[in-house]
Parts: sequence; structure tokens; C-alpha cells
Amino acid sequence: MDSILLKLLQRESAVSPVQLIQNLLKEPSCSLDDRIEALNSLCSVLESDAPGCQHDQILTVCEEVINTICIPSLKAVNTSRVGKTKDSSQPQRLHAACELLIRCLGLSGSHSTELIDSVALLIDASLRTYCEEQRLGYDSDHKDVLDVKTAVEVMNYLLKHESNLSTHHEFETQLFPRVLDTLEHSRFYTEGTSSRVVGILLPKFLSNADRYQERISAIWDLLLRLKTGGHDAVEKAFLLLCGLADHFFGGTCSFDVTSQGEFWALLQVGLLTGTNAVTRKRAMYLLKRAIDTISRCDRTVTCADANVGLLFWWSPAHAAQLMPVWQDYILIIETLEENQVHVVKPVLPRMKTLITAMATVLPDPGCLLLHPSWLYTVYRKAFTHDNKNIHRWALLDILQLDLAASPHIITMGFTQFILGPVMSKLLQDTSLYNRLEGEKLGSCPVIGQAILPFLTKCLDMLGSAEKVQFMQDMITAVCREPCGAVPLLYVTQALASIPPVPTWGDATLAQIRQVVMTHVMTNNITLRGAIQCHFAQAICNMADVEKVSLQQLAGTLACLEREDGCMVRGTGLWEQVSRWLTEHGDHLLDLSSTQTVDPAPEAHLRRFLQAGVQAAIQVSPEEATGNDLPGRSEAHSIAMLLLLAVDGQHSVRQLAGTEEQQETALHSDSPAGVLSLEPLLSSVAQVLNSARTHPYLPPAKADRCLHILSCLMEEHGTSEMARGCCASTTQQLSQVLQSCLEETLAFLVQKLTAEITKMADIGRVSMYTQLLKQFSAFYPGGNLATNLVLGSLQTLVERSIKILDSQDSQVVCLSHQVSVVQSQLSCLAAMRSLSCVCEIVQTGPAAYRGLGEVLVGAGRVLRLQDGFGKPADADSEHVSREDWGRAVCLYVESQWTVVDFLLWLPGHRVCHALGSPAELLTRAMDNTEVATGMAAIQLMRTMERLIPLVHEAGESMCVAAIDCAWKLVQDFYRDTDHFWPVMYSFVGITFHPALMAAPAKSTVLLRQHQHADELFAMGERIRGVTNILLRHCCGYWAEGCSSDLQTDAAESASALAVRISSATAHMDMILEAATFGPHFKRNLRTELDTIAYVKQLGNKCSVNEAYKSDERDDKQVRACIVNFLVSISRHQEQWTPFLELLFTRLVEKDQEMTQKVHRYHLNAYPHRYKNRVWQVVLIIMPYISETLAGQYVDHLFNTLAAENQISVRYMVEWCLLLLLHKYPSLQQHLWDGLRHDSDKRIGIMASQMEITAHLGLLLEDKDEQEAFFDKAFPAVMPWALVPHFAVRVFALSALQWMWRYCQEQGFTGLMEKHSLLRPCLDAKENITANKVWKKLTENWYIYNFRPRQDYSVETIFHSLPYLSGITDAEWISPNLFLQSPPAIWQDERSKPLPLWNPRDDLRKCVYSLWKIKGPGIWNRLDNKQEESQAEPPAEGNVQKKIITWRHTLEEPHLNMADMHIKVVRKGHLVVVASLIDKPTNLGGLCRTCEIFGVSTLVLGSMKYVEDKTFQQLSVSSQGWVNIQEVRPGELPEYVEEMRRQGYFLIGVEQTADSRNLTEFTFPDKSLLLLGNEKEGIPVELIHQLDVCVEIPQQGICRSLNVHVSGALLIWEYTRQQVIKD
Repeated sequence: MDSILLKLLQRESAVSPVQLIQNLLKEPSCSLDDRIEALNSLCSVLESDAPGCQHDQILTVCEEVINTICIPSLKAVNTSRVGKTKDSSQPQRLHAACELLIRCLGLSGSHSTELIDSVALLIDASLRTYCEEQRLGYDSDHKDVLDVKTAVEVMNYLLKHESNLSTHHEFETQLFPRVLDTLEHSRFYTEGTSSRVVGILLPKFLSNADRYQERISAIWDLLLRLKTGGHDAVEKAFLLLCGLADHFFGGTCSFDVTSQGEFWALLQVGLLTGTNAVTRKRAMYLLKRAIDTISRCDRTVTCADANVGLLFWWSPAHAAQLMPVWQDYILIIETLEENQVHVVKPVLPRMKTLITAMATVLPDPGCLLLHPSWLYTVYRKAFTHDNKNIHRWALLDILQLDLAASPHIITMGFTQFILGPVMSKLLQDTSLYNRLEGEKLGSCPVIGQAILPFLTKCLDMLGSAEKVQFMQDMITAVCREPCGAVPLLYVTQALASIPPVPTWGDATLAQIRQVVMTHVMTNNITLRGAIQCHFAQAICNMADVEKVSLQQLAGTLACLEREDGCMVRGTGLWEQVSRWLTEHGDHLLDLSSTQTVDPAPEAHLRRFLQAGVQAAIQVSPEEATGNDLPGRSEAHSIAMLLLLAVDGQHSVRQLAGTEEQQETALHSDSPAGVLSLEPLLSSVAQVLNSARTHPYLPPAKADRCLHILSCLMEEHGTSEMARGCCASTTQQLSQVLQSCLEETLAFLVQKLTAEITKMADIGRVSMYTQLLKQFSAFYPGGNLATNLVLGSLQTLVERSIKILDSQDSQVVCLSHQVSVVQSQLSCLAAMRSLSCVCEIVQTGPAAYRGLGEVLVGAGRVLRLQDGFGKPADADSEHVSREDWGRAVCLYVESQWTVVDFLLWLPGHRVCHALGSPAELLTRAMDNTEVATGMAAIQLMRTMERLIPLVHEAGESMCVAAIDCAWKLVQDFYRDTDHFWPVMYSFVGITFHPALMAAPAKSTVLLRQHQHADELFAMGERIRGVTNILLRHCCGYWAEGCSSDLQTDAAESASALAVRISSATAHMDMILEAATFGPHFKRNLRTELDTIAYVKQLGNKCSVNEAYKSDERDDKQVRACIVNFLVSISRHQEQWTPFLELLFTRLVEKDQEMTQKVHRYHLNAYPHRYKNRVWQVVLIIMPYISETLAGQYVDHLFNTLAAENQISVRYMVEWCLLLLLHKYPSLQQHLWDGLRHDSDKRIGIMASQMEITAHLGLLLEDKDEQEAFFDKAFPAVMPWALVPHFAVRVFALSALQWMWRYCQEQGFTGLMEKHSLLRPCLDAKENITANKVWKKLTENWYIYNFRPRQDYSVETIFHSLPYLSGITDAEWISPNLFLQSPPAIWQDERSKPLPLWNPRDDLRKCVYSLWKIKGPGIWNRLDNKQEESQAEPPAEGNVQKKIITWRHTLEEPHLNMADMHIKVVRKGHLVVVASLIDKPTNLGGLCRTCEIFGVSTLVLGSMKYVEDKTFQQLSVSSQGWVNIQEVRPGELPEYVEEMRRQGYFLIGVEQTADSRNLTEFTFPDKSLLLLGNEKEGIPVELIHQLDVCVEIPQQGICRSLNVHVSGALLIWEYTRQQVIKD
């Protein structure tokens, strides 16, 4: 600027400032910023020289500067517009232009009114444009108006300098409404406009006392509008309230918001704002200030809200009761902002204060001490906490509320709260149902247990109308929320168990259908079956018969899937629903009836069923003229309802009278309401009896009738459970079927062999063949109907063979009459018919086996090489590619079903007609390229049957088949409908018995090893995959151990040798299976725990009746291995090499894990892995020879010296006990260890003493026992005298145990011989009171466990894991061994160990876990857990983090002077740490400075701030402290500059003249200079200081750490300033 002025002054001399300004305006070479800066300087000169200048000239030049410089410059400034590049010079230009504008307006004098008007109009136009843009949702680039932030800043300058302007102008009256409009429409997140308006403009507008009330009321109206807006609007409302808090709370000219109900409602909204923590803090600040203001003013406040009533009240008379409630409320809300559970948990019991206040009604004002909505706010805030345990606490606290003590809350938004946030939490958060520590597997989680009593209490509190609405809204909430299977299961279980409340109508049942068909279908079959069962039970309890129609009921019940275990005939659920339908069916609505009054209400259900059957067989005009197969949903609904009604009537009548009375009533014509299937289905039978002969009968009508028969037989079922349900219903259905059976069968045969000519008929082929299967299953033999079915099937086979045999000639002869497509479809129907009969013969009743002879002829008509290609005339018949693809797959499936059947026949009598096995296998593999779904599965089954026929010819074909099958597994990996059949077939092919004996290093064996590893890896992700492999392989190996092989000794020995060789070759698979146990994610573990809970419900849940066992339980893998190993006992001698190899490999596995992981936690993967290893070792202990035991006994003792969890130690000890007892020659290893192992870990010494005590009890002979104890006493005695406490305690325990046993057995001589032991045992009394001794003497392993008597599968896999603290996911119930193959437990007498423990002692013991810790102290592990789970006290002091509420308002963007300023500090303390060079000290000092509000921290270099050590100690405080850089060499000049600014210079140093800190008073403006860690403050700097202060000390060390010294002085300064304030 100076250069510009000099240039101008050289051009002209003796010029006035006005002329200089005019010349500057015309200077083209100046930049805009330089010109503004120069103009500001000249205007400042002009202000001082204004009396010497002409006023007109000043006015003219000022107007020109405003119009040509100020306004264009302000319009060019951009801070927020889209599409413009921001630069750092714009804020400086903005402020410079504003200052120039104000100077020009001031120089204008009394003539500035017009200029101010023009500026005000520009601001108004700018704000109006901005608001319009925000309303329309776009940003534009208007060059004729100001940016919104610029407009706000210009307005700020005008208001700030309004008093300096020579004329009075009320432009703020014009702009105030526009400012409020701007605030309302500004975007909170993207701009700081709201903060600028609240922090800068509004306080200045409110400074006008004449318009104060008007403007504060307008601001309140804006707040009310913002309250009903979105998140942005609410956040602006709290910014506005906090920014103007001094105006809203107290004062003579204030607007008191505490008397407004909307204010308290807004606070509740702000406390729950989850998107912005600042808004929550603002709400908390306002709440605290409001309570403080009301309590100090000592006035009565009553605030009601339009929605919730009396929201807040205060009375000085009840202040003593109200204040503790609000203090606890504020404490809880504040604490819930913390993430640390240890901070939050102690505060939670104070909720009892709020709950009590919510239930307390004060008689004087007649209102609650605390409105329930405040309590809901706390719970909703807890739901958003980061820790799931807080969520669980909040939900459980709600569910356990004593509603009887607070009956009034039902009318205060309680039901809306429950059906809203509470129900959302219950349905969406699966983690709430995680099994907690100490809860047993299969138990109901605490949240699940609490739902039912809570809902029951809610219903008890509601009136009749409210109950109806509540239960309807409950299902609406379930339908609305995206719920998981686990939460939905527990919620529906509660609904099913609530006492009957008839509240649901058709709309609710429709919502249940929606939930079942959307939320449930993709979940685990057990869970979705259980959920559907609960829904069905809930319908029986909740359906209002006056509001539920039979149509809706039928549709809802039909959507409950039979395949999922729900609504299966014969289950308890079926009986419950059928009885309910019988009792209420005549009262349900019939939407199809036109009669307003039912003339015979007792026959209402029967008439509906008749009408339903008629509607189900009714054909629409479109169906009558079309070819498509009708749907079966309507038939399914009416069929289920028919069987339910008939079964229910039979059940009810059975309770009412004898069987004879029932039969008489059933066949009598009396009661009109008696139901019988024959008259109800007479129209169906009539249609089917005339279907073959009626020329004008629409095919769709016959199909609809067939659908009804098919659904009836499907719902009826053929299992023993279904047939035993109701014999009367079975008899009636049989009579109905027999009435039309002959004609129906003839109709089916005719259709399948002569009338399948269109692509639309393919669906009919599947339906017709399915009906034939159902007829054969329904009539298994022994009656006329069976003969009719047999005859029809034989006719069908003969005609189908004839069609296929004449296929080629038929195409030639009928080429002009029948298209090739029609011919192909006829062949498809014929092939499908043959496959249907093959399946009936192969898997159906024995009465149909004779059809096998007729089916032999099918071999000569199969054309495996021809395929089923798409004919040339298919396009002319409008056959799509997709339709023909489905036809091909159906044909391939049917064709290979027939091939599989022919291979199944004894002797393979027709194999020669089909080709060699190798050719068949090749064709089958080729067909897999085009096959999908069931076709691929059938091909794999045929390949499995061909494997034994081709394996001897060479392994190449077998390898190709294995590779082909694996490719199909990968193709069907995500196809849940077909994956499992494909997996079963793959295992059957790859591990076929014919291939299990493959020689070593053969390609087949390599493939088996490869795919076994892949299946184990897949089993980690998909439950049940590994089960298929182990069930198959263990079943094969165990066959070599069965008694059936004893018929032919030579053949038996050969087969046994093959199986032993196979098991040895697959040793790696056996080892992997023995230690198998997948790692599940938490959500999947919760699902598995819930499945276990469903299983333990038993017959209370019908899914358990339908599915008796879970073949996908991962524990079954180990159960199969154990069953196989136990079965070896019959041929132990032959299996000995295999068993010894297995033992060796298992011990090596344990050693590998020990080397890999030296120490591990309880239930960690290494623990569970080692536990599984030693469980299997225990199983094979009886098979271990003395030679092998001698080789490994030392290794087993050394294993006890390793860092192992107690369960592993117990099992190793048990193994040693069994070996030492079986082979006494090995006992010397024990004595040697007791004598020479003093240098080993104390753990092994404790184990050796436990082994010694147990081993003496194992001996059967008394003399052997006495001799054993004679050696044991002197061997153990020295260890009772060692200084180590734990070893001494165990030695004393072992001695006491053995001594007591000798007393019981009467070994008097032995006790006299070792009488010196008695004083040692008496010394035990000195430590009896010790907790360790007491716990040790109660330990189950020492005093209840018997190694030989308790040796059983139950003890190894269930009792010992439970008593050792292993997670219940590792427990295996003996029942699972019974359910797992191979089945070997029918006779336990020949087994090396029993399945069940014959003793009950261990079953009565409780979990008592000990672990060795540090140098050997044995402690209870669960002591710490019990302490951590203790309930904190409801009263007393709690930990509370300080929240600096005063800083929540001082946000950076409220100060326009510096947009990057740190938090404003109210003190004037400057801490100079330039001499400190350690990041640790600087980081801690930075945190201290932030905590105590130091205004400036001075560092020697800013590089320290980036240091990781600095940041770890500063904990982000560097972001809130003003940090400056002053290098050590610059300190002398810096401190002198600070002295000139008025700072008192203080050094922290011990000097000759230093002042004692306790006697020193800090000035307000203090500079604190800290010295270097080693050298302190240099002498030259000490001379510049005003004073040195030292800290008094009492110890010997010379000085404190520099950070600690600085912290002490900073605190003392802060303390003195606080006292001063």
C-alpha cells in the first residue's frame, strides 16, 4: 500500500484525501484487495481531516466507493455457493470490505440514510433469495445478490456500528423477520449460517428494549415451528435456546420458557437426538439451567403439553421431594452419555428413585411426582448406548416394572411406548437374547422369560376396548418391524401363552400371514416351525369369533407350513386347533353368505365347508377355455379345514361319550351340525366318477378335484402319528377315496398315456404321478383298494412301455396328424409314469414289489443315447426355451430314475440292455451338464449305484465321477432346496464302500483326503455338512465290528481287514473329527442356543413332535467317532495297531497345540481342542497295551507340568490312573516323580498327589491296598512340610484322605507304623479356617470322583466338562450318542465302558472350578465374576465424569473475527513449555492445560503435536488448546513482548529468592515459564522474570517431574481465580 501511495503522491503534489481516493478508484494497475486496503487507510485519514474537506465531495466519493468497490467486492465474496472455489483470502476481503462500507457510511453523515436503505435492500434481497433456494432445494449462482454468510456479516457490521452512524435508522425492523426466515430455512450441517445468526445478530436485535417483547415472542414462535420439523430443525431450536438462554431464563425483561409445556416436550426430544451429541448436551444444559432457575426463583410452575398432559410441575412446598428426583434424573441422563460400563452401571440403581416418583401421586396438587414420559426418555436413551448390556438392563427394567403400583401410567402414553420403541428393541436386537454367563444351554434367556408376565400385566391393567386395540397394535408392530427369527420366537411364544383374550379379527390374521410369509420363511427350519406353532396357538387364544371369518382363518392356517413341523396331523397343536375350530366354528363369520340371520347356526361350519368345496372346484370362464393347470392354494386351505373340523368333532365327541355312541351319532341323520367327509366331498367324487366319460367337463374342474384329493391325503399323512390321530377320519377319507378310486385311477392312466399333448400339460404330469404315489402310500396293502391301485399301475407301465417302444414309428406314421412336440410330450409322460412306479416299488409299501417284474421291460425302451432335444416344430407351437428346458430336466430325471431302479433289481438283470456300467456312468456324467434340481440329484444317485460296478475296471472312471459330483456340490452351494440331497449323494459317491479300500497313494484316496478336508472347512460355515461325512464313514467302519460278519469266518476276516485298512488310511479324517467343533459368530451362537431351547420344550412345541432329532448338530461328529471306537471292542485284537496309531497321533496333536500356545484362557479354542483330544484318549484307554503305555507314561506325567486348564489336567490324571491301575509295573514312575520332581512346576506335584490318593482306592485287594499306602505315606509326607502353601495344602489333603480311608478299612498296623503322620494331620487344624482349604475339601474331583466306577461316556463328555467349567457348547448328552450312528448301545455288556454313569454322585455335584495362578495359588475363578456381577447400591456416591456445559455454547463458528479459533478461555494464564523436549511431559501438560482452561500453551516446536507419544497422553486435548510455537532461542524476545502486554512473568524454579507456592498470589494475567527436565530455567531467562515460585516438599528427592510441577501451579492459579470469581 505504501508503494501505491508514494506513486500517487509523486504524480501529484498537495492533493487532498478525497482526490487521492478518486485517483485510486481510477488506478487500473491495483488489485482489488490492495485497493480496498488503501481505501480503508485513506478513509481513516479522511475521518480525521473531514472538517477541512467539502461535505459534498466526501458524500460523492463515499457513494462512489460504496457502489464501485464495496458492493461489488461483497458480491464477489463466496463462502458457501456450489461450484465456486473457496480461497483463504475471502474472509480477509470480507472484513476489509465491511470496514470500508462502515467508514463510508460514517463519512456520509446525515445523508447516509439512502445509502443504508440501499444496503438494507440488498441484504433483504439476498436473504430472500437464499430462503427461496432452501425451500426449493437447490443452490444457484446469483451475481446480483450477496452470499448468505456475507449478508449476515454485513448486517452484523451495520448493527455493531449503528451508534456510530450520524443518522438514526431503523433498518433492523425491516430485516428482523427476514433473519428469522433465514434461520428457519438454513441448512444446519452444511453451513454456519444458523450459528452466526444466533450468536451475532439476534442478541443485537434484542438489545432494542422498545421491541424486545415483540421480537422475543417472534423467536418463540419460530421455536415452536422448529420443534415440529426434522432433525435439522430440532438442532437449530436447541442452538437458538442455548444462544439466547439469558433471555429465556429469568431477568426483568425476559421471556420465561419454563412455564411453556412445549419447552419441556422439546427437551425430551433433544435428550434423545442420536445424530448429534452437541444437541444432546445443549438439551442437558437447558434442563439443568431450567431446574436451577425454577428452584432459585422459588415459584410454582405447571406445564401441560397437548399430547401427554401435565408434563412438568414444580412447587416450593414440594421442592424437597422434587429436587432429589430431578438430580437423579440429570445424573442418569449425563452418565448414559459415557461409553464406559463401569461408569454407567453404578448409576443405574438410581432408576428406582424415578420409578418410585412415577408411582407417587401427591394429594395436594393431585399429580405425579414425575411424569412417566421422562422415564421413557431414560429408557430410550439407554437403547442407543454403545454397550449392549445397557440395552438389556433397560429392557429388563421395563419388563419388570410393577404396573400394579402405577396403574395411572397406562393412560399416559405407556402403551404407545411399549408398542413403539420397546417392541422395536425386542424384535430387532437379537443380541438381547444371548445366553449369559451361568445360564444353562437350552434355558430361556431372561428377556424371553420376562415378556409373558409383562404382557399379562399390561392386559390386566387395560379395559376391554384398550385390550383389543393393544393386541391388534402388537401384531401391527410385529408386522412393521424387520425382526429376526430369535426375537420373533420369544415374542410369539409370549403371545401363545397369554391367557385367552378374544381381540383379533380378519385384519390381524392377514398381518400374521404377512409376517409368516416375509419375516419367517428364510430362517432355520426349527425356528420358523416353532414361530408358526406359536402363531397358531395365539390364534386359538386371541381370535374373536365375531370378527374372524372362516375364509381368513383357512387362508392363515394354510400358510403355516406342514414341512416346517407346524400343523402336522397327530401333533398336540393339530389337536388344539381342531378342538378350537369345533367349539367356535359355528360362530365364525362367513363372508360368502348373503343371509343376515343364520337359520341353523349349529350347521354353520358344515355349510361353509360345503360351500368351500364347491368354490374350490368351481371353474372360471378363463380356466374353462384355457390349458393351464389351476393353482392348489384354495384346495390346500379347504382340505386342511376339512380335516381339522372332522378331527376336532371326533375329539370333542370322544370326551362326551363312548365309542358306540360316537359311531351311532356319526352315521345317524340327526344333528345337522355333525360333520362327515362323505357328504362334504360328494361333489368331488361325483366329478371324478364322470371325468372319463363326460365329454364337456372342463379339464380344469377335474384338476381342481384332484387337487383336493391330493391335499387331503397330504394333510392326512401316512406316518404312525398321523394314522393314530383319529381312526374315524381315516375311515371316512378312505371311503371317500374308494367311492371314486376306480374311475380316478382310470382317468389318471388315460391322461398320462393318451392326453398329454401341450406344454401346459407338464404340470399335470407331475400332479398325476404324485397322486399315484399318494394312493399307494394311503393303501399299503391288504384290501380291495390296494388291488385297484396295483392293477392301474400295471396298466400304466404296460401302456407307457408301449408308447416308448413305438416312439420312432409313431413319429413317422403320424407326422401329418401329430406334431413332433406332441410325440415328445407323450414320451415324457410315459417316462415320468415309469419313474413314478419305480419309486413306488423301490420305496413304497411291500405290497407293490411285484410290479418289479413288469418294469423289467422298461430296459429295452430306454434311449439314453438319444436325449430329449428340442424338435424343429417347437417354435411353431410357441414353445419357449425355458419351458422346453424344464421338460428336458423332467425327462432326464425320470429316465435315470428308471435306470437306477433297474440297477437296484437283484442281479442287474437288464444291465446288458442299457449298456456297460462304464458307458452308463459316462452318460450320467454327461447329462449333469444340462440337468438341474432333482434331475441332477437323481443322476448322482445313479452314479453312486454304478460306482461298485466300475471301480474294479480302473480308478479313472471313479475319479471322474468324484470330480463331477464335487462340481455339482459347488453349483448347488447356495440352493437350499437341493443342497443337502446333493451333499448326501456326493459323500455316497466319493466315500462309497467300494472306494474306501483304495490303495495308498492312489488317486481315489488322494481325492478322498482332499474332499474330506474341504468338507471339514465347509462344516465350519454350514452346520451338518461334516455330520454327513462322519455318519457315512463311521457306519462303514463299524460294520467290520458287528456280529453279522461272524457267519463266514474267512469272509468276515477279509472284510474286517479291509475296513481296518480303510480307517487307518483315513486317520487324518478321524483325528479331525475327534477334535471337530466350529467357531460360530455371536449371532449364530444365539440362534443355536435358541434352537436348543426349542428342543427342550418337547411336545409343547409341535415342531419337536414332527422332527424328533437334529441330524445337523455339530456335536454328532464326535459322537459318531466315539460310537465307532467303542464298537471296536468286539475285534479289539485286530484293531490294536490302528488304536495304538490313533493314541500316538492324539498325543502328538496335544503336544503340537502345547508348543503352539503355551498359555490359554478357559474355553479358548486351545482349551477346547485339547479337551476334545483327551476325551478320545480316555475312550481308547482300555485298548492300550502295556508296551505302548510304558512308552508314553513319562510323556503323560510331563503333560501335567505344562500350562493346562483344570479339565485337561483332570483327564490326563484320569488316563494315568487307568494305566497305573491296569499295569502295576508302571507305578514306579509315580514314586520316582514324588521323590525327584521337586524342581518342576507345582502343578505336577499337586496332580501326582491326587493320583496317589485316587490310585489307592482303585485297588481291589486289601493287601495290595495296604502295601500301596505303606509306600504312599512316606512319599507324600515330605511335601506336607514344604514352604509353598499350595503344595502343602494338597499334600495334607491327600494324606488326610488316605488316612481316613485306612481308618475305614481297619488298617491298624499300617497306621501305627506311620503314627508320626498324626501330628502333621493335626497341624491341618491351623489352616482349617483358610478359605483355600475349605474350598479344596469341597472339591468334587477329590472327594466325589471315582476313576473306575465313574468311567463312562456320560462322565467323559458331560459330567466332567460341566463340573470343570467348560462351556456347555462342549457338553454332549448321552442321548446324542444313542441318536448317532453307528447304533451300538442296544447291548452295553460287551462295551469297554457304559454309556450312562451307574453312580449318581457326580450328577449331584455342582460346578466348582479351580485354576493355578502365578506361583501356584489355587483360587476360585468365579469369585471375580461374582464380584463383578454384584448389584451396585442404589444410594451413595458414584463415579461421574465432568461435562463442561459452559463450553457447549462457545463454538468456533460463533466468532467471525477468527474462523479457526480454539475454544475461548476465560482465564489469562499462558504456559510456556518451550524448554521441555520430552513428548510424554508435553502431552500430559497439554491435557492439564485443557482441563483447567489455560488460554495459551507455548511449545518449542509444533512437531511435538504430531508425535504419537504426545497424542496418547494428550488424549485429543491438543484440539481444544491454543498452541503457539516459540523456539527456545526466541524466548527472551517473547517474554519481553508478553511483559509489554501486561503479563506477570513467573518461573517454576528453585532459586535463592524463589517464593513459596502456598504464599504466592497469581495475578490475572500470568505467564508461567517451565524449565527443562534436566537443566531447569537458564540463568539469563531467570533474570527476565518477575518472580520464581517453588513447590514446598517434605521428601528427600530434589524435585518433581516438570509436568507435575506445572500441573500444581496451573491448579493453584485456577483455584485462586475460582475463589476470586
